[in-house]
Amino acid sequence: MSVESFVRAMPKVELHLHLEGAWNKATLLMLAEDNDARAHLKHFENWVKLLDQPDYGKLDIMTRTISQWLQFDEDLTRLVYDLGVDLYKQNVRYAEVSVMPGLYGHMGLTLEAMMDALNDGRDRVRRGWGVQMNWILTLQRDDARKAEELLRFAGTASARKAGVVAIGLAGRENPQPVAQFERIFKNAEKRDVARVPHAGDVQGVSALLDTLKLLHPDRVIEGVGAADAPDVLQMLTEGQIALDVCMARALCMNEVASYAAFPLRRLLDAGVRVLLSTDMPSFHKTTLSDEYLAAVEHCGLTIDELQSVALNAVHASLLPLEQKQAMAADFGEEFARLRAEHLQTA
Repeated sequence: MSVESFVRAMPKVELHLHLEGAWNKATLLMLAEDNDARAHLKHFENWVKLLDQPDYGKLDIMTRTISQWLQFDEDLTRLVYDLGVDLYKQNVRYAEVSVMPGLYGHMGLTLEAMMDALNDGRDRVRRGWGVQMNWILTLQRDDARKAEELLRFAGTASARKAGVVAIGLAGRENPQPVAQFERIFKNAEKRDVARVPHAGDVQGVSALLDTLKLLHPDRVIEGVGAADAPDVLQMLTEGQIALDVCMARALCMNEVASYAAFPLRRLLDAGVRVLLSTDMPSFHKTTLSDEYLAAVEHCGLTIDELQSVALNAVHASLLPLEQKQAMAADFGEEFARLRAEHLQTA
């Protein structure tokens, strides 16, 4: 037994995971074949190659193009089911999965029908594997026109019943400044819809500051440059706003040179509630277990600190309070058992 076996066995919560970045390649190719995508898409084989060797500057284009391979509601259901099985294999007990409805407009589904397809897969996962999933409906920065429609739906009782727990904001910051979405996010706050935006992807600290000031987020994703910005650190810590990071993504985007260079230690030492996630694991070639293991092996976290980060995710989730408390208690008991099995030596 070892630290690695402990990390892989420990219970986990994943709060930043794009369905569109967690596609199973084998399933995608099967769906492409069933839906005759090869005949309708130019340079099909080149797109297939990009699944293994992504162009990280063109992930938006990749997801838009590959989403065209999906044609039927059962295609979404199958991808969700595959994701749930993968989460089960990593001992992820709960996940909040980001979905970009704008990518599926070609399928002719209403938001309600899209949610039915997603939840068909989700329900099968829960029954078969015990993994619970909820949804973050994510706005695309370059498609602000659909923001109002998405917010109206997210604030309804039917959306909450369907597992929608938040709205998100993703995509390169170049097309639209953060202020473009201020009114949408303020309306979401008034309707008691949680807000989970990406920030700092291109414009760094300035975009992160604008996001914190204008969008009043419940959690922030990425937060490039936060560790080097005292005013940002103060806003995160005083507001108890969790910062959700994916170190593999930072590596792929050339934001850091190595896992060891990622400022995880500085963020934790500053008192930030850091969460580890995978963002787009199929493209970034990582898993949540890999990210936790890297935190120990390359960033110097102790097992106690790793457990604290895992519990941060439980408490930062958008589950009801009583469910979070019960999950945290269960995690604590399981950590103790796993430490005895994997870490204690004679």
